[in-house]
Amino acid sequence: MDVALYLSLVGFVIVISVTPGPNNLMLMSSSALFGVRATLPTWLGVNIGFNIMLVAAVFGLGTLVARFPMAVMLVKFGGAIWLAWMAWLFLRAGLAKPGAQGQAAAPSRSRPIRSYEAALFQWVNPKALLMTLSAASAYVALADTAPERAVLMVVTFILFGSPCGLLWVFTGGALKRFMADGRPARILNLAIGAILLVTTAMILLG
Repeated sequence: MDVALYLSLVGFVIVISVTPGPNNLMLMSSSALFGVRATLPTWLGVNIGFNIMLVAAVFGLGTLVARFPMAVMLVKFGGAIWLAWMAWLFLRAGLAKPGAQGQAAAPSRSRPIRSYEAALFQWVNPKALLMTLSAASAYVALADTAPERAVLMVVTFILFGSPCGLLWVFTGGALKRFMADGRPARILNLAIGAILLVTTAMILLG
C-alpha cells in the first residue's frame, strides 16, 4: 500500500467529514433538540448508510451515475427539498410567539430521526454522494482489488470520519441548554433554519 496515498485519504476524510453539510447539520440540530443520547441512533444510521454508499461507489456507482446523469439531478433536488422542509420547521419554531411559559415552540418533529431514516437519507444527500464518488475515483491505486479498496476506505471513514460527526452531535448537546429558554431557543431555531436554507441554495447552485 502507498503510505503517502493513504495519508492523503485520511486527510481527505477528516476535512470532508468535519465541514458543514446536511448530515452534520442534521446531527447538531437533533442533538440540540433531543439530546446527545437520543441522537446517537441517528449518527449510527448516517454512518451505516454512508458506508454502504461508499462500497457501492467503489464497485462502480460512479459508472452508473455517468450513464444516467439525471440521477444526480434527482439526488440534488430530493436532498434540497428535504433540507428546505427541515429549514421551514426550524424557522417556523423560531418565528413562533412565546408560549405561556415564555418558551418558543419546538419544531413539529416530535422525535429524533431514526437510524434507518438517516441511512436512507444518504441516498438523497448530495454531499454524501459526491464524497463517496470522489473517494472511490481518486484512490483507485490504494489497493489492487475493489474489495480491498472498499474495506480500507470503510475502515478509514469509520476511524476518522465518524468521530467528526460526533463532534457535531456534542456541539448540539452543548446548545441544548439554550433550548430551555424562550429567546435563545428562538434564536437557535432561526440560526439553524438559516444555515439549512443556505445549504439548500448551495446544493441547487452547485
